[in-house]
Amino acid sequence: MNIEEKVKDILFELSGEEINDLSVSLADDLALDSLSMVTLLLEIEEVFVIELLEQDMNSYDLVTGFDIVSLVERYIGDEDE
Repeated sequence: MNIEEKVKDILFELSGEEINDLSVSLADDLALDSLSMVTLLLEIEEVFVIELLEQDMNSYDLVTGFDIVSLVERYIGDEDE
């Protein structure tokens, strides 16, 4: 499963919404609040087995699903697993 599919799965778990397009707004379309965003960051670390640097843990920098994919790619690259 590739990064985008894993991100879609994480967002589905948090929001209950089926994600077809990663341009979806995390706050406006999925109604993720600040607590959900913290959970999102923790899920990213767990699912992708990475440890995010403190400067990357600002949930305000994550606006869309594509922002999450970009964050993960910076840590593990753009390879399918």
